[in-house]
Amino acid sequence: MDMTRRKVMRRLIKIVLILLLCAAAAPFLLPFLWMIDATFRPPIEIFNIPPQIVQRGFASFQSYSLENLESAIFRFNILPAFINSVAFTTASVLLTLLLCSMAAYAFAFLRFPFKRGLFLIVLATMMVPSTTLIVPLYRIMLYLGLVDNPLSLILPYAAAPFAVFMLRQYMIKIPISFVESAKMEGANDFQIHFRIIIPLSMPGMAALSIIQFRAVWNDIMLPLILIRSDSLYTLPLRFQAMDSNSYGVPYGALLATGFISAAVPIIIFLFFQRRFIQSLAGGIKY
Repeated sequence: MDMTRRKVMRRLIKIVLILLLCAAAAPFLLPFLWMIDATFRPPIEIFNIPPQIVQRGFASFQSYSLENLESAIFRFNILPAFINSVAFTTASVLLTLLLCSMAAYAFAFLRFPFKRGLFLIVLATMMVPSTTLIVPLYRIMLYLGLVDNPLSLILPYAAAPFAVFMLRQYMIKIPISFVESAKMEGANDFQIHFRIIIPLSMPGMAALSIIQFRAVWNDIMLPLILIRSDSLYTLPLRFQAMDSNSYGVPYGALLATGFISAAVPIIIFLFFQRRFIQSLAGGIKY
């Protein structure tokens, strides 16, 4: 009986904790739910107070339509911007994983002069406000002829100090005996990195992919500085251009664009959430 009571109490405590977490999450979730609801409503119903769903309940769903999505896609041409965002973000994330994992491997397993000092410099760059790097970054891109070039939205993101730090902290938890054994078998560092360390670091790589994807996907500062051509616009740039419309802000199309822009990172997170949580649960060691 005691065991049964304990199990019942544990379940009750778990249910109470879940309800408390849901109550705490509600204030953050309600604006997103409102955006989803408003995306499919006629513009005249978007700013009704209280919202139509509160006034009329399920009967309010009868007014749902695809007008806002059609306006965003066909009138404001967000589809090319969406494709650009997907392409640039995917390329920058893959390049970040490649370069930063190699740097992390070096800091975790290799021996070279000033290793600790160089790693501290990498950490120090994380403390520099990104706004202070705007002018130097623009001058470098201008010197390389990459202004208004797709590479300008891929290469700068690859130099990510946080990515090096995160992957290095994950890799140092891997027993160094794996590396030493592979070297005794004649494997070089590139083979060890790609065939042994990378497979063992997949939870950390997945977590970094989510973080980097969200950062690049939502970034507007870099595209705003480096992009001039309409054909290279990303979703944040297209959203900003729609919002600065001088003859009337298209709130319905803006909400539809915001819904599409927010849905992609959420889907990516749901796809990688198990590895993301597994990486965070692994702990950090210096």
